[in-house]
Amino acid sequence: MNWGTKIVISFVCFVGLLVTMVYVSVSTDFYLVADNYYEQELDYESQIQRMKNVNSLAEKPNFKLVRNEGKAELRFPVSVMKAMEEGKISFFRSANASLDKEFDLVFDETGLQTFDMNMLASGAWKVKIEWKSKGTEYYQELNIVI
Repeated sequence: MNWGTKIVISFVCFVGLLVTMVYVSVSTDFYLVADNYYEQELDYESQIQRMKNVNSLAEKPNFKLVRNEGKAELRFPVSVMKAMEEGKISFFRSANASLDKEFDLVFDETGLQTFDMNMLASGAWKVKIEWKSKGTEYYQELNIVI
């Protein structure tokens, strides 16, 4: 095989590599962190205030994973729970928006709500807890790995 043939083979391999890279990059799905990220960015100052409101509570909500039972527990202090007007919890997956889950906060009489973790894919999740109590809004964000 002479050097001209080697150059042609190298050129064909290079073009094949470029075509493959273009195909892979065009067919890859990219998910935005949020659909309305611009509006959320403009509202970030009020989000910071909601986070400060949680930090000012004497008793804070407690979220924990119970891995051996495949569940998560969200426990609110009874005093905070009784004053709550509305609330929701979101399980946010930044890698794939179609996996996101959202639930209303509905507690038993002790302030406990449980979630089945088997419904969530393994990986990194962001748990967002939002509620309103006595006209004041609260927001807490946690990172978990399932």
